[in-house]
Amino acid sequence: MSEQARRTKTVFDAVTALHDAGTTPFRPGDVTAHLRASGTPIGAWEIRGELTNLERLGLIALDESTAMWRVVNGASFSVQEAKLARGNG
Repeated sequence: MSEQARRTKTVFDAVTALHDAGTTPFRPGDVTAHLRASGTPIGAWEIRGELTNLERLGLIALDESTAMWRVVNGASFSVQEAKLARGNG
């Protein structure tokens, strides 16, 4: 798995952990705090970029009126789909 795909998966795993813990919807800062607490800190701008990648993959959605994100029902991460979304397919 490439470093980029690994980072996307790490952020997706954090998002799903937040969702499972009842933090729905969530903000990028929630993801940042979760990753920092789990010993996997990632910069805020990198997280924001990964949220865009996850949105392109159809795994999360942004509510523009609240600026909060939510996990799409039935979302699951695929390395192959992540590569295609980045144009590395």
